[in-house]
Amino acid sequence: MSAAATAAGYLYASGRLRGRNAREDEAQELEPKPKPRRKELKVAVYEPQQEQPAAPVVTRVPKIQYRTRRWKPE
Repeated sequence: MSAAATAAGYLYASGRLRGRNAREDEAQELEPKPKPRRKELKVAVYEPQQEQPAAPVVTRVPKIQYRTRRWKPE
């Protein structure tokens, strides 16, 4: 009998909780939620720089050196 009473109590309580949640959800749906406002975007404008002629790019060329190794028996 105690198991049946526990089950009945559980079903009764869960039904009440479900009903309360449904009523709260309906009340919240009626109130429109305010949309968050976006922050105003600030943009800084710089004066364009005068174009200067680019200096020629000097690229270093590696110097290739060949070494010959001689094997000497010790």
